[in-house]
Formats: sequence, structure tokens, C-alpha cells
Amino acid sequence: MTTNGYTTLSETITTYFTSIDAGDLPTTMSLFSPTATFTVVTAGNVTFTGRDAIQAMLDDFITQSTSMEHRVVSMIVDEKAGKVATQQRYIGVPEDGIQRDMLNCNFFDVDEQGRIQKVMVWMSGGSPLG
Repeated sequence: MTTNGYTTLSETITTYFTSIDAGDLPTTMSLFSPTATFTVVTAGNVTFTGRDAIQAMLDDFITQSTSMEHRVVSMIVDEKAGKVATQQRYIGVPEDGIQRDMLNCNFFDVDEQGRIQKVMVWMSGGSPLG
């Protein structure tokens, strides 16, 4: 259970998406708990455990993208449980030059310190994540 309010939780997740889009990995990683997990369910349920593994995966994602934008369409915040669900369009161009336009859903668990503890991702197309 978290003591974070709606504003704190929604701002954390908004910062997560804007920092990834800006290629600002230090800011992105500052949002994660040291023991966080990041699972891409639609890519064979692959899970990255701990900040180092998540950072390596996100670094590859950012480095291999010539552009990207996450447009959050909806966000649901459960203050009592410390959970946030988002639906977003991912529009990105990886190194292959073929634009991806996908509708995705992310589910976040945030710990008592306001850090992301768990991310679960469902993508409508092939995963651009490692």
C-alpha cells in the first residue's frame, strides 16, 4: 500500500514517458526502485529484473530509435493500491526506418517511496523493446 496521492502517481508515470521520449535515461531510471521488474507480456513474457537490466533494455530501445513518442490516451490511478494503468499510442521510428504506430497498455506498481516497482506492458504489434 502506498501513501502517494493521485498527483504524485500520475506525475511519476507522465515523467516516465516524457523522459523516455526525450532520451533522458538518468531521469527515467531515477523513477525505478532498485529491485523493480519490467515485463513485456506480448514479447514472450520477457522480464527484466533490477535497475541495471531495465536500464540496459531501455538504453537499447532509446539508442535504436531515431524518434519516438508515447501519447497517453488514458490513465487510471488507484491511490490506495499504488497502481497506475495507462493506454498510449507509441509512434516511433527504429533504425530500420519503418514507422511503428501501436496502441499499448502499461500497468505500473509504485512503492511507498514513489518509485516504480513493477511494469507490465502489452503491445498491439511487435515489440521494439529488447
